[in-house]
Amino acid sequence: MYRLIFLFVTFFTLSFNSSAQYYEFGGGLGATLYYGDLNAPDLSTNLSNSQFSGQLMLRYVANKNIAFRANLTIGKLLGDDRKSRLEFQQIRNLRFTSILIEGALMGEYYLFGYDAKAGTQMFSPYATVGLGLVYFNPKTDLDGETYELQPLGTEGQGLPGLGSKYSKVALAIPFGGGVKFKINDKYNFGVEVLARRTFTDYMDDVSSNYANTDDLLAANGALSAALSDRRGEGQGLPQFNTPGAQRGGAEVDDYYFTIMFNLTANLESIFGFGKGKSSMDCPRF
Repeated sequence: MYRLIFLFVTFFTLSFNSSAQYYEFGGGLGATLYYGDLNAPDLSTNLSNSQFSGQLMLRYVANKNIAFRANLTIGKLLGDDRKSRLEFQQIRNLRFTSILIEGALMGEYYLFGYDAKAGTQMFSPYATVGLGLVYFNPKTDLDGETYELQPLGTEGQGLPGLGSKYSKVALAIPFGGGVKFKINDKYNFGVEVLARRTFTDYMDDVSSNYANTDDLLAANGALSAALSDRRGEGQGLPQFNTPGAQRGGAEVDDYYFTIMFNLTANLESIFGFGKGKSSMDCPRF
């Protein structure tokens, strides 16, 4: 966290080294991909869980190498044990879907510089890192109906000695990179791949150990008990009840990824929002 703050301070300081300052606004369409306790061991199966997503951004271009942006991403996440080829996951038989709403502030560093107003520069790769908040709400299906999982306390959250229910809002660190292409002095096209390291292990409602289903039944009702342990359901057997047995892996928090195809507009060229031409120059392609 301290390194991230230092990076933002460094970006902010460097941004005063150039007079080329303008804004860009745009959006993108792409896909989200979940990575957590319910992902499969093979890439092709995980890719089949990708979901449609989109984003909006407002970018402040401080100079040819440094930019900042406010970013809003909306999408969906999905994970399903039934798709895995691993026996323990097929027996565990858990699954979820969740909406994803993320707001983030990010810094960008253009490796070779970039200026949408420059006549000859066509593209530049960049690296980005930021800080965000993500809202999620895992749900699952049972007998044709869909249920929110967090209120049910499926791992015993809310029972005596087992802690409180997890928050549906978590801190996230987006990081990754992309390539930005100039269409003309008004518009840019970009391709971007980002990972998010979240500070929650409950985006999929799975983290640690099985609770006692008898206790869940008494405290939270039959639905909580049924969705806590679905091993018997998947095998056509009575529900198992093995309190303390491993349900997920609490050692690693959940991640998710996005790939986006972005279109942004240079607001200085269109509306005059900016400070004019830069006195700096950078390597061009």
